[in-house]
Amino acid sequence: MDKQELREEREKKQTRQIITKIVTALFIIAVIAVAFFTRNTWLPMVQKAFHSMITGEKEITAAPDGESPQNDNFPIKIQGGMGYQLLAMDGALALLDESRFYVYDTNGRLMNQTQHTYSNPILCVSDTKALIYDVGGKSYRLESKYKTIYEHDADDVIYLARLSDKDYVGIVTRSDFYLSQLKVLDEKGEKAFTLQSYDGRIIDIEFNKDSTGCIITLLYAKGGELLSRMVCYDFTKKEPVWEAQPVDTLTMDVKMYSNGTIAMIGDTVYALFDSNGNLLSKYAYEEPITDYASSGEMSVIITENTELRKTNMVIFSPGREPKPIPLVHGEKDVCINSNMCSILSDEKIYLYSAGGTDSGYYNARDQFDHLVQAGRLYYLLGYDQISLFDPDNETLYTE
Repeated sequence: MDKQELREEREKKQTRQIITKIVTALFIIAVIAVAFFTRNTWLPMVQKAFHSMITGEKEITAAPDGESPQNDNFPIKIQGGMGYQLLAMDGALALLDESRFYVYDTNGRLMNQTQHTYSNPILCVSDTKALIYDVGGKSYRLESKYKTIYEHDADDVIYLARLSDKDYVGIVTRSDFYLSQLKVLDEKGEKAFTLQSYDGRIIDIEFNKDSTGCIITLLYAKGGELLSRMVCYDFTKKEPVWEAQPVDTLTMDVKMYSNGTIAMIGDTVYALFDSNGNLLSKYAYEEPITDYASSGEMSVIITENTELRKTNMVIFSPGREPKPIPLVHGEKDVCINSNMCSILSDEKIYLYSAGGTDSGYYNARDQFDHLVQAGRLYYLLGYDQISLFDPDNETLYTE
């Protein structure tokens, strides 16, 4: 083989090597791109596997439908007494006390715990995340079931925060220049929207379904009375989408129903608005309100006249006329799940349908202060412990 042939053979070999490197690089880039854009699918599984490897625990999942959870880990003991909060999230339980944040599975097994130094911690949850913020402080953090997503400090003192279904966070702070200021963070913890309020204090935030905007509720005084006014914002615009007429009440909660109507639960009235902020109806309570709950397609308020020992419940849901329902058994706590209202009273759990029908009761067999419902399961909160109550293993009394 002469020199010319050797040179040509060497050049062909080099060309093949270059092509191989290019193809390999393109393949790696493609794999990385696919992994990046599908990270929401595979990353939680990796986190679970890593958690199991570190802790030595088997993968923890909720009890399958139709099966009862393990009761061996209940009751869950709480250190420090009743100053704790419990909420359900994504087949798990989020528990916050004065020094730690815990995540348990529905069987009561500890999945994760982390410490905090907040003086007045408050817990909010979405389907998959938990928001913890320090009222009167500046710190807040977003948690998954397995780790801390981020922790930030606000520019000023926090007095209100909310978490959307898409993991957007709304932080409301006081200010030396405004009555209050709102900062909205997206799911990555990056700023998505800011608002300075000059004419009212922001007392509530309700995100829309896709977290592209929100309804804020402003509280202000006029003519010696407190007024609440809802204002709707799109995060891509500076000016409001709409402003609703004021309602003479102190708003405690705002709820969007699936049909587009918006409910304002106040301390004296329940007001219903359409999707453009037009007032549709108002319902004034007959007695002072003592408790309320709102979830799914229902809102419930409890009123009580202590002098007459009279307790009433009013259920609000789209298309139904609200009316007072006497509660002869009293009430300690109320929750809503799957369009069924559950009321804890002494040693019983009473059930009511969306239409207000008495559907019976369960015997709780002990005194509890609060209840949380996750799926079909109840978690009963006592002074220093949490107990599991599985209705499938209990008798429903309909007397």
